[in-house]
Order: sequence, then structure tokens, then C-alpha cells
Amino acid sequence: MRRVRALLGVLLLFGVTAAVAPSASAATLERLPSLPLSSVTTPGGTVVERPDGVSYLYTVSTVASGSALFSVIDTRDGSREYELPLPGALGTWAVTAGPDGSAFIGSYSSGKAFHWTWGASSVTDLGTPLPGETFIWSVAADREGRFYGGTSPGGRLFQYDPATKNVRDYGRLVAGEQYVRSLDVAPDGTVYAGVGAHANVVAVDPGTGDKKPIALPAGLDTDQYAYDVRVIGRYLAVRFAASASAGELWVYDLAKGAWTHHVTGVSSVGLVAHGNRLLFLRGGDVTALDPRTGSLQKIAVVESAMLLHAVGLVSGNDLLVKANTGGMLWRVGLRSGRVESFRADLSEQPTAPESLAPGPDGKIYGSGYLSGGLASYDPATGAMVGYKGVGQMEGMVTIGDKLYMGEYPRAQIYEYDPAEPWAPGTNPRRIMDLSGQRQDRPFAMINAGGVLAIGTVPSSGVLGGVLAFYDPSTGKSRVLDDVVPTHSIVGLTHHDGVVYGTTSVWGGSGIGPKEYDAKLVAVDVATGTVRYTTVPMPGERSFSGLTTDDKGHIWGYSTCGIFEFDPATRKTLRTAKYCDYPWDTVNHVWRDAALFFDPADGYLYGKAQAKVFRIDRSTLAYTQLVRPISLLTQAPSGDLYMSRESMFYVYRK
Repeated sequence: MRRVRALLGVLLLFGVTAAVAPSASAATLERLPSLPLSSVTTPGGTVVERPDGVSYLYTVSTVASGSALFSVIDTRDGSREYELPLPGALGTWAVTAGPDGSAFIGSYSSGKAFHWTWGASSVTDLGTPLPGETFIWSVAADREGRFYGGTSPGGRLFQYDPATKNVRDYGRLVAGEQYVRSLDVAPDGTVYAGVGAHANVVAVDPGTGDKKPIALPAGLDTDQYAYDVRVIGRYLAVRFAASASAGELWVYDLAKGAWTHHVTGVSSVGLVAHGNRLLFLRGGDVTALDPRTGSLQKIAVVESAMLLHAVGLVSGNDLLVKANTGGMLWRVGLRSGRVESFRADLSEQPTAPESLAPGPDGKIYGSGYLSGGLASYDPATGAMVGYKGVGQMEGMVTIGDKLYMGEYPRAQIYEYDPAEPWAPGTNPRRIMDLSGQRQDRPFAMINAGGVLAIGTVPSSGVLGGVLAFYDPSTGKSRVLDDVVPTHSIVGLTHHDGVVYGTTSVWGGSGIGPKEYDAKLVAVDVATGTVRYTTVPMPGERSFSGLTTDDKGHIWGYSTCGIFEFDPATRKTLRTAKYCDYPWDTVNHVWRDAALFFDPADGYLYGKAQAKVFRIDRSTLAYTQLVRPISLLTQAPSGDLYMSRESMFYVYRK
């Protein structure tokens, strides 16, 4: 493996610009093989029946970098007819088809839309229909072949007409709401939109642009999305959910203007109309609902631990179900109940790490974005191993001989013993479930004197994270709500029996903050008592980088600034700013910074704004080391491991 000597200056390394400061002994930056994190991840999809009667799945595979891949899959056997790149898109939840069988795709990362007609050797790049909107969450088509898209962060609706190439902007559907999560078009042309992160359902007249909100069911928890909408005859079905995997279904009688039926435990993405029946999944049960009577019928069972998507009808009387990760498809006979499973011929794509941490066995572990999985790198031998069967881990930490991991969504906490065989469900095993506290993202995880401490970001539309503790020696856990009311806890460190947490003023997606300044809180590990709360550096809105030095001082890093705090006096000793961050222009900042103290050389090392840096504690001098980088962790040896997209590096001091 080629090792790159970084002395002074700037060099280009495999597409990454690396700037390293001088030191007594030259540092080295080495690009390692990518962590073995790969998957087929296809959140979006629709079914199209060709004139010859064969049904095809249109779907898109997400990528860590480069171009997402649009694929056309034969639903008879999973064979692939087409695989075409979507330039400038990393993935999509939004795929639909027009009456002519052409595909319309809304993407994320740049908010681009694409159009494809059968037989074409490439997709048509339509650019970004609504400049400033980076994510097209939902798409639908009307009978005239016009397409509609719902976006974020502006919560807007647009129409694209392939005949005229014109885009019409209907504007934000609900004041203050950022996501148009679902769309469907009724036979009369009315567009129904499901909005979040605070649930709303809106009917839009595409001709006049008039928007009519539909009153929600009485008592509905509105801290969730209207995740799926589907028109079926005179009824509108809406699945309300805080995340993709769990929700409740309500049926609205469009003629009477009333909600008539309610079904709990709807766990799949997608609602499929089949005559007078609505199809969806509850757990693995393929279920049919008669919206006229509310009666339910169990048709079949799909065996899978993955998030499932009820996509559409195949050959008239089969339901196509797909797993959002892994590439599995199921054809369910709606008359016979017969289930046929097969794997789609979809190309596995490298996955960008979402978290990095040293493990108890000396290896460096990473978990993948969106598709999850776990991978390890052994610095001693160079060996890499990939594991499947777990979700996206937001945070990881070692305590004793175990690795603890926090999964998104629903803030599930797992314990993994690397010395035992990999067996998801048993090893790793779930030890805590924070979804009952409406938590979603366990970014902050530390070893608090042999006790696991966890700080979280709540679910969409919710303000207020929690601080949770788990004692491996007893198996007992505690959850502390409102440690810092309305704030998320995104940074943690520990010293002398006290956990110190720093916050982001933002809660879950789709809700604005109540306060301006991020805070530092001190909590007694043994009793759970909040000793004090303070604002360590006014003007900063999120501190996710947090560490303790050899003096017991607490250091925190935001996006552009650092503070030093003395727990003995409960005062901030020093602050420094290295740039100006436009806090008032962003929707949220949770985890931008990481910060570590190295007792071997006395420096602080960190990452923020895609830059890895070193800070001299005596002068607070800032030295940029490497850029651009997304994730950073420090091994017990002091080596820094970092990643950008699917690229993986080690920086040896």
C-alpha cells in the first residue's frame, strides 16, 4: 500500500485534497481500501405493464457517490432489462410512470428530476425543477401524462408537462412545513398531498392552484408525516407515520368529508389500490382493506426483516412487494395467497460510512448510510470484513469487550461481542428501545466510567432529545427526559462521575428551534441529577464535538468555534472562532463536529466543516490537516481514521 508523506503544503490524493502541517516527525496519510459496506438500496419504485402484458419494476439504486442507477426489472424472474445512470443524483424515494409507461423520477442531493421513455439508451436530465429544493420526496402522474413532485426543504409542489417542457410551481403547501412526503392524483385531476413533519393532508386543484387542507382525524398525533396517500374510488387512504417502518392508516370519505375507518400497525411503505380493496402490509402480513366497510382480510405472509414496500399490481392479480434494501422481490397471488420470492438483478453499490469507532478488539468499525451493515478493519493485518443484517448506526462506542451501537430510525441500541459469531438478533442484540420516548437518532454514545451514556435527536416534528444510561454489569437502563428542554443532545464526554452533554437547538426534522444558543449540561451518572446547565459560547447553535483533557477541562467544538470549560469553577475559560457560520440560513445542524484529546502529544484533533484539524491548547492555534472529510474517529493508538463518501483513510501522527 502506497503511503503518502505529508510535510508541508497541499497535495492531491485520490481526488482528496490533503493539507498537513509540519511536525517533529512527518505525519502520514494513507488511503486504505474502502470498508466493505455495500448494498442494493432501492427506496422508490413503481410497476408498469407493457402492451405485451409483462409487468416491469422501475426502481433506482442509491449510491455513496457518482450517479444513482435507474433499473427496469422483469417482475417474472428479476432479470434486468435496463440500467441507466442518473447524473447528479445519489438516490430517490420518488419513482412513478405516466399513462404511456414513461418513467418520471425525482431525486435527492440536487433535487433533480429525470424522464425516461421505453427503449431509450439514457434518461433525460430535466435539471432541478424548483431551484433551492434539494430533495424530491414524492411524484405522481395524472391521466393527461403530466407529472407532479413534492419537495423539501421548502415543502413545495410542482407540475412538469412533458409535452410543453414547462414547470409550474404551486408553492409551499402548508406554512412552516418542509416536506411533501406523498402524492396521488384522483380521476378528476385533484392532487392529494401528504405533508410533514407535522401531519397535514392537502387537496390541490392543478388548474387554479387552490389549496384545500383536509381536517385531520380527531386525536391524531400530528408529530408525524402523512407518509402515504392513495385515492381508491370515493375514498382517500392516508398512512400517518413518524418513520418509514411504522404507522397508522386512516380512510377518508371524500363525498361525506369524514374519516371513517382506522387501522393500526401498518408497517410497509406504499398503499396499492386493487378494485375496491386497498393493499398494504402489517408486519409481514399482506392485508386487504375494504374502505367501504373497514373490514380486513389477511392474504399472505412475506417473510423478511427488511423494510418492505408494497409497490403495485403485477399482471392484474398479483401484488409486487420489494425490500428497500437487499434486492428481494415477492409476487403475492391475491386470489391464491401464493408467495413467490426472487432476487432482482440489481448492482450492489458501495455505501458511505455513517459512523466510525474503534472496537474492543483493536479494529476500526464502520456502519453504512441508509442501507446499514457493519464493517471492520484490522490495523494489525489489514483484513476487512463486512457484515449484513443491521441498520444505519448513528453512533458507536466500546465499553469493555463489547461494541455498542445506536440505530436509526427509532433509536434502537445494540450490544455486539466481536469474539462471538455474527448473528443479528442474538449478536448483536438489542438492549434498549428509545422509540417510546419519540427518539430517532442516537448520535452521541460514550463510555461513562463503565456505563453506556447515549444522547439523542428526537423523531421528526419533535423537540427534545434524551440522555439515556445502560449499565452492562447489571443490564439496567435509565432514560432522562428534558435534561435540556427542547434541545437535542449531540455531544457527550465524561469526567469524575459526571457526564457532560452539549446540545443542538434543533429537534427532529421539520420543526424549528425554540432557543438560539446551544448549551452544556452536567449530569451525575450515579443519580441522574442535573447539576447545572450553561451556555458555554453564546451565538453557537450546535456543539457535537466534545472531549475531556488531562486537566479535567471540557472542550467543545461547534462548526467554526471552540470553548474550554472548567467544571471546578463552572465557567468557560476561553473561546476561539475560526470562521463564521451562517446559522440563520440552515434548517438544522446535528452532528457536524467531532473532537478528541490525544494525551500522547497534548493536542486536540477534530473535524468540522469537512476539515480535519489540530488545535494547540496553549495558544488555541488551529492547523488544518486534511480535507474534505465527512467522518473522523481516533484509535487508542492516537491514529486518526476518517472517511469521505466510500473512501477510507488513516492519518498517522
